[in-house]
Order: sequence, then structure tokens, then C-alpha cells
Amino acid sequence: MFELGIVLAVTVLALVLFITDLVRVDLVAMLVLAILLVMGILTPAEGLAGFSNDATVTIGAMFVLSEGLRQTGALDHLTLWLGRLFHHHYYRALLTLMIGTAVVSAFINNVAVVAVMLPVVVTLCRNLSISPTRVLIPLSFAAMFGGTCTLIGTSANLLVSSLIDDHGMEPIGMFELTPVGIAFVFVGLIYLITVGQRLLPDRPGAEDLEATYELGEFRADVEVLAGHGDVGERASEFFEPEDNAQILGVLRNGVLLAGSLEELRLESHDVLRISASARMVRRLEETEELELLPLDISPGERPDEQRDRAELFEVVVTPDSSFVGNTLRETGFERHHPAMVIALRRQGEVVVENLMDVRLRGGDILLLEAPRQELRRLRDSGDFIVVSEVGLPNFKEHLLVPVLVILAAVVGIAAMGWMPIVNLAIAAMVTLVVIRAVTVEQAYEAIDWQVIFLLVGFIPLGTALEKTGGIEFITHALVGSLGQYGPLAMLAGFYFTTNFMSDVISNNATAVLMTPLAMTTAISMGADPRPFVMAIAFASSASFASPVGYHTNVMIYSAGNYRYLDFVKVGVPINLLFLVTAVIIIPLVWPL
Repeated sequence: MFELGIVLAVTVLALVLFITDLVRVDLVAMLVLAILLVMGILTPAEGLAGFSNDATVTIGAMFVLSEGLRQTGALDHLTLWLGRLFHHHYYRALLTLMIGTAVVSAFINNVAVVAVMLPVVVTLCRNLSISPTRVLIPLSFAAMFGGTCTLIGTSANLLVSSLIDDHGMEPIGMFELTPVGIAFVFVGLIYLITVGQRLLPDRPGAEDLEATYELGEFRADVEVLAGHGDVGERASEFFEPEDNAQILGVLRNGVLLAGSLEELRLESHDVLRISASARMVRRLEETEELELLPLDISPGERPDEQRDRAELFEVVVTPDSSFVGNTLRETGFERHHPAMVIALRRQGEVVVENLMDVRLRGGDILLLEAPRQELRRLRDSGDFIVVSEVGLPNFKEHLLVPVLVILAAVVGIAAMGWMPIVNLAIAAMVTLVVIRAVTVEQAYEAIDWQVIFLLVGFIPLGTALEKTGGIEFITHALVGSLGQYGPLAMLAGFYFTTNFMSDVISNNATAVLMTPLAMTTAISMGADPRPFVMAIAFASSASFASPVGYHTNVMIYSAGNYRYLDFVKVGVPINLLFLVTAVIIIPLVWPL
């Protein structure tokens, strides 16, 4: 009983940390694993089983397969064609966008699909004066719809399949989920193209980035020469409140200085990067003790040595970025990336002060000033999505056919049951590296290690709940409350609970916790457990009512200038529609 109390307490602690977002989800998972091992509840073999679990290995390999397809440029060609369609017919283009996203997301990681589509869609909206709030939620939701259609569509599907395999049930087939998945896609698309369009906000996007971030009309570098009256004074006092100007940063000897403007005292030859009105720039230019420098020339540089001109770009911090939870200063951003951070946008709020010391979250948007050719390093880092069309990178188009053949082989052979999906995924991943579709470094960077360590920590938690009787304890409580209404009511209850949990914590963590519970409950009621675990698979990947429940929602949150209630308003009806759809169709495909 003592061990059961510890496991239940650890489970509650993990859920609280997930919901409050006080600690990174992968760190929470590792904390759970450490407690279970140190308290002796799990043996080392049981605790480390998550590392060798089929789902963990398969998911890691599938990330690499998705990267291989991205490296060929296949998705980028689709997005270029889509852009031309948006010029002619909005609703037809929106429906095409959602269908195409859903189809592709059924076979490769839906986070990768949204990462490729996001910059194109944002740029299209800006060029065509379409509000991004009307397009980005449909993009994210369609990627989630598609992921429910196949075994490899989402990591949660693979995880549920592996968990039931460990318990002696037949693993999920490649296309076993497809009938219900197609129903979800159909219902979801009809909703988003009709009622959903009325519920989506229509906030007009700014015509340019300066207007979006309320920057001044001009940006410039101003060198403070010896003898200027502000030498020795606080940088915050350089401009008066009525000057219609702001200091974006202070450089000394070419290095961006730390600290707030209140703390910094100016020295001669400091360079102030400012955003100001044309009148203020002209006034500064006429001041003898100041020298106005073009943004692309550093102090002491001759014009013929100047670098390529810097431009403004937006980048989204990816949910699994190494920057999440850290500040730009702690991560050494300025040492690794040749870009100056001008502003940060988070949930509609713009921050321009002390940017190097703001702790970043997934979905934050940074406004950067950087030479165009340097953006590839930002994009290839995996930490950011560049939300601007900056020209197509050098894709490996000659490998498009081999990569498609490899992906088709994985899907086809797994569908026929000739070989376990984990064997195929590993073989395909190694083949991509051998043919140089991805490099070894790109393979490591493509894997979402946050997801991997989340699974490594939470798979043993499911084992601990079973070992200590926690699953049986919770099952008795559930059967006592809903069992009297029959298996169908219990199925609906599991779907609703899983769906609600996936809106506040990770869908993978939800799947790990709910799958063994659903199996045990169904068996105790004398029902077939398969429809119950299928309900868990579908419900855990239907996180529509929250911007933080699923990676693709996090990615579009700030990029679309959404608010939390936008997801609630649009997501709750579709959650209820999918609940009804699941309760009707799941028993038809897998009888209770």
C-alpha cells in the first residue's frame, strides 16, 4: 500500500507539473523515472525499459524518415503550387491546403509538415492581405486529422500499439485506424470550412513587420562620439518620452551589451541601434557628436568592405527547441547566430526590452535582423522555424524518388504484416543515411529528443502503476461510477477523459497513462479491450481546445496572433463532434 501511495503521488505530481508548465516535460519524465528507481519500486531493468521500447525506437527513426523527405524538397514544391491557388479562390485553396496537409501527415510526422507549410502560409497571408488567424488553425488541425489515419501518423498511435503488444494484444495494423481516421478527416474538414470559419477570429495582419511590432519608421545605428553630453549617462535617458524613438540595443566594440538600459552607462564610441521616426533620424544626423551609420556597416568599416545588407525576419521557437526554458544569453545565441534580436512576440504581446534575458517558450516569435544568406543556419539548427519566404534552400531533388520508394516500402511491408514496423523504420533510417539523403548530424538533429525522453520516463510509470496495483485501484473506481451504464458509456467516458487530458498535458503521456487503464477496465467488464485502446489512440491526438496540448498548435499560436480562447472557441465544438463520431463508428469497426 505504501508503494501504491508513492506511485499515485508521483503521478499527481507529474500531472501538476505538466499543467502548470513549471518544468520542461522531458525533465518531468526523468524526475518520475528517478523517483521510481531510487524508491526501489522499479528494478533497473523495468526502469530502463523505455529506452528499448519498440515505440521509442520507431518514433525516433520516423523523425529521421520525415527529415529525409523534407531534404528532397517534396513538400516545398507542393506549397509553391498552393500559393498560386490562393490567388484565385480562397475557400478552394483552404480546402486543398487542409486535404493535402492531412494526406501527407498520415505518412510523415505532422510537426514536420506544419514546420514546412508555416512560413509559406504566413507569407501568402501577408502578400494577399488574408488574416493568418483564418488559415493557421485549419493548417494545424488538418495535420492532426491526418495523423489519426495510419499507425505512423502520430507518435501516440505507435506508442499505444507498442503498449498493447507488450500486454499480449495484437499490435495496431498500418491501416487499421484508417476507417475512423477518414471519418475524422471528413467531419473535421466540413466543420472548419463552414462553422469553423465563422468561429475563427479575423484579425487583420499588419502590412509589414515594422507595423506588426510597432517599430519606428526607420532603424539605424548611431555612434556616440567623444564629447557628447550623454557619455556617462544612462542609456535609458538618451531619448525623451516624446521623441518617438527607442533603443533596441547597445553595442560596444561590436558586442551587444547585457543588462537593462537603466543599468548601462554610455561610453564614447558606443553604438546605439535605434528605431525612430524619420524626423528623429534627421535630427540625430545633424548632431555633431553623433555619427549615423548604415545598419550594414560597423564602426571603422569602409563601404567597400560592408557586409550583405541585413533584413528583418521572424522566427518561431520550436516546442522542442534547446532554447525553451532558457534565455538567449544563457544559450549563447549571439555567438552561434549572426542575427540581432529586435523584438519578441508572445500571445499578442510585444517585448522590446531586456530581450537577451527573457526565458523563451515554444511558440515565441523573435523578430531578427540578419543578412538573408545567414538564415539557413537558423533554419537548419532545428531550434527555429523561419516564418518568411527566403528562397528555396539547396534540396537533394535527385534523391526524391529513392526516398519516396523507401517510405512506400516501410508503409507497404508493415501493412502486409511481413515485418515489425520497428525493424522497417530502423532499416529505412540507416538506408537514408547511407545514400546521403540525410547526414548523421541531420539525423540526430531531426529526432525530437523531448518526445523520446518523455516516453523513456513515462513508459516505466505505467509499469509502476500496474506493479503496485494502481491500475486495478483506478479501474474499480471507474467501473463503480460508469460500469452500470454499459461498455458504450465507458468507451465514451474514456474518450472524453483522454481527450480532456491531452488538451492540458502531452498526448504521449496521456496515452501511456490511459492505455493500460482502458485495457484492464474493458476486461473487468467482460468487453473486448481493442475498441477501448483505439479510443485512447484517437482521443490522445485530438488536442484541439488548447494551444499547448499539441506541438503543431504551439507552433502556430504566436505566428497567427491567436489568443487562448480562440482555440477553446474553435476546438471545443470539434472535440464534441469527434467524441460523437468515435462513439458511433469505433464499435462498428471493433465491436464491443
